[in-house]
Amino acid sequence: MDMTYDYTMLSYDDLPADEAAMLKADAEEAERGYTDEQLEEAMRRAPGRPLEVGTTPATNVIRVRLDDERDAKLERYMRDHHMSRSAAVRALLDKALADV
Repeated sequence: MDMTYDYTMLSYDDLPADEAAMLKADAEEAERGYTDEQLEEAMRRAPGRPLEVGTTPATNVIRVRLDDERDAKLERYMRDHHMSRSAAVRALLDKALADV
């Protein structure tokens, strides 16, 4: 199986300002290094899906069928905001339900 990949190098200027700032802060933190305590805490965390999303446990799972048009819009939103599908759906639900 021959697999080829297209690698595109991005700069901070290619990202939205808030994401570029967050990435720069993360890079600076990593370059400063981490204490043994921070590394031990990271090793203690369980891998996998988060048990909490926001401030409450993430125990509810929903399944939704989407037509191609809605799915394409969701994919565009995910790409434009650099989000996973779940994060994008949660963000859009929060926007839609903000006034309820």
